[in-house]
Amino acid sequence: MSSVAMQNEGKQAWQQSFEPDKANLADTGRNMYFILEPGFRLYFEHGQDTLTISVLDETKAVDGITTRIVEERETKSGQLSEVSRNYSAIDRTNNDAHYFGEDVDIYRNGKAIGHGGAWLAGVKGTRFGLMMPGRPIVGDKYYQEIASKVAMDCAG
Repeated sequence: MSSVAMQNEGKQAWQQSFEPDKANLADTGRNMYFILEPGFRLYFEHGQDTLTISVLDETKAVDGITTRIVEERETKSGQLSEVSRNYSAIDRTNNDAHYFGEDVDIYRNGKAIGHGGAWLAGVKGTRFGLMMPGRPIVGDKYYQEIASKVAMDCAG
């Protein structure tokens, strides 16, 4: 990479507007790093803390798009701490995976105590983001969640 390219790399703006042809968004598919197929599951463990990510055989309409539900179930010290139902769709033309929001249940001592971080694209000014590009490029910077004052995750 040239020194000019390296200087400009840090100045690239964070992409926060995505305009796929919504007719090309599907509730199943995959790219190199993101699998959106019912039955796919990931399991992570560190001591008594776990995270299980499961692509469910369920969909939900969000912002006019049929999205696939991806459930994240997290435990801390062996106790359920959070269950998130994330809503995603993948572009059939370029395999970009888009993120349309999540419903969240936070647990303490086995009881739901809150829903912090929950948002849905198209509600109160929120917009869907890019979870994982179909063809990632070094230096890409993009928002995954665009829900001001709730969730503004980005990757780059």
